[in-house]
Amino acid sequence: MERSCEHLPGAQVVRRDGYLAVTLDVPAGVDGLSERARALLSAFPPSGGSHRVRVDVRNRQWAALVMELANAARAQSGTGES
Repeated sequence: MERSCEHLPGAQVVRRDGYLAVTLDVPAGVDGLSERARALLSAFPPSGGSHRVRVDVRNRQWAALVMELANAARAQSGTGES
């Protein structure tokens, strides 16, 4: 998880007791997301051209969604490979 978010502007991964608290800035209009990732992204209205997404990652499903959003944000911003 930390590696997926590494070097992304606005990304923050904080270890909590039994889970990770993740914050990501995902550009508005990012393409190629799964239906579940689009639904999650829509829960965080865009402001200033990006969505500020905050998720408590407690299982593999949430981890996969956050990693998908991080990879999409990385591809959109051109910050390199994860």
